[in-house]
Amino acid sequence: MKLPPSPEPEPPLLHTKSADADGHQNNISTDHAGSTASSPTAENESVKNLLTEIRDLLKTEVHGEEERSYKEKKKSKVSEDWMLVAAVVDRICAIVFTIVFIAGTLAFIIVVTRHQASQDSQS
Repeated sequence: MKLPPSPEPEPPLLHTKSADADGHQNNISTDHAGSTASSPTAENESVKNLLTEIRDLLKTEVHGEEERSYKEKKKSKVSEDWMLVAAVVDRICAIVFTIVFIAGTLAFIIVVTRHQASQDSQS
């Protein structure tokens, strides 16, 4: 199977600044072929500024999303840790309740049987 030919990307323009005899800065754009173009128009500059603002907004949005994701993961981790702590405390309480219940029941049985035995011996 033969893949279709991919389009060749256009070479990016290189922007260079040079000073003339009076010391003023001149913007000259040169492409890879070596031809020069006139200085960028106000429209090109505004487009460039808009693209820069869009890039900055996207970077801010990505940073914000990463921060939200980090906070969510941290909150989830803390929640999991507290769930583990709650499970351990629940198990400890169940064991303590069982021990106290069995000990109380045995104490009650011992007290009742001794009391009956003392009642029987007095009669």
